[in-house]
Amino acid sequence: MPDSETDNRENASSRRGFIETAFLAAGSFSISRSAQAMTPETREAPETHEDRFSRGLAILRRIGGQDFDGPINALAETSADLSRFTVEYPYGDVLSRPGLDLPSRQLCTVSMLLADGSAQPQLKFHIAGFLNAGGEPRAIVELLFVAVAILGFPATINAVGIVRSVFAERELKFQPIAPETGDGADRGSTGRDTLARLAGGDGQDYFDRFAAAAPDLAQLSIDFAFGEALSRDGLELRSKLLAIVAMLASSGNRNDALRLHLAGALAHGVTREELIELLIQLSVYRGFPAALNAFSVARSVFARGVQPLQVDMPTPVDAESRTDRLERGKALLAKSSAASGDAVVRSFDDIAPDLGRMIVEHAYGEVFSRQGIDLKTRELSTCAALAAIGSATTETPLRVHINAALNAGASREEIIETLVNLVAYNGYPATQQAIRIAAEEFAKNPLSRPRKEASE
Repeated sequence: MPDSETDNRENASSRRGFIETAFLAAGSFSISRSAQAMTPETREAPETHEDRFSRGLAILRRIGGQDFDGPINALAETSADLSRFTVEYPYGDVLSRPGLDLPSRQLCTVSMLLADGSAQPQLKFHIAGFLNAGGEPRAIVELLFVAVAILGFPATINAVGIVRSVFAERELKFQPIAPETGDGADRGSTGRDTLARLAGGDGQDYFDRFAAAAPDLAQLSIDFAFGEALSRDGLELRSKLLAIVAMLASSGNRNDALRLHLAGALAHGVTREELIELLIQLSVYRGFPAALNAFSVARSVFARGVQPLQVDMPTPVDAESRTDRLERGKALLAKSSAASGDAVVRSFDDIAPDLGRMIVEHAYGEVFSRQGIDLKTRELSTCAALAAIGSATTETPLRVHINAALNAGASREEIIETLVNLVAYNGYPATQQAIRIAAEEFAKNPLSRPRKEASE
């Protein structure tokens, strides 16, 4: 570590010199006037690579903090061109645009990377960047509750560890978010109200498309997704609307939900220009195909103008209490994973205790406890789903549910066949990775002995 402020400045100057040298070493590049003729301003005074690079470096400095150029310096050792592109386009062309303030942009970036599922170093960099840009620590933690509803628990749980490390490195004394009070029996009404604040357009058509086949799913969507995870007030409404759109657009193939929430954003104060900026930014963190597909959905929403939500959901009936759901979840968790529900709840006490409670109460107490299929089948299908996703965020849950499947009576052979069945649908690399993980768990679990060996 530098011994003085002078050393800090000298080291920063040295780092800047390295990347700027790499930029110059990449050579001169010409852009045709037709490519530059985007606006009257650029026609009058076309920007040079140096202009974009300098502007991008200034934004990167604000986001990256003391070691803002560390990653691009390392990259420049292998590819000076890509290092320069990384400064020019994301930071010099996109994040420097005036349509969204920098903290909002960073919150959207974090949302996009949460949806990616396998970009943990970048997620950590941009969580820190959100704080460097003036964002509040609580907003990042509250964003995780949005992720529970939109992306699921694996992405959220993985991000908790990253948030912890960012807070620890900054020696940030975070006050855990107090758990919700009350018995949770009124979440249906809360969910209806939250839906009206976050969605717009033809919500009836959205729910009708799946409610006839799975009415319980429609009710769970209102009760949990909107009534608990999205109803929290720790994140301002505008930020929550932007985050939801960013997550859905980043996930791909979520057009119906994206349409619903783009309309909701327009109906509740987010401007068309802000949404356009978000989707331009999507091209940086999830690629041009995702951005172009999202723009196609946005175009149809913009054409309709501002549309309040149109939906006629049934009046919710009195629900069971949170305590009943939680106790049922604890019992099932102990049976399926030999895990303590209390320990799972307490594992998030330093950040947000409600995250642990939601895992036990909702995932186990409401979903896994359903009677439609037996527990072994649920565990096998969960293994298949996690293996098919195949992201970094699903590796640990896959390990957990491979062992849970064994505990539920699945044989080693049944687990292997469940995973091999994915080959035709997800390709060999994803399946090979899942089998590798399974083999590692089998080696540690005596329940995984082959049937012949177990019978001897």
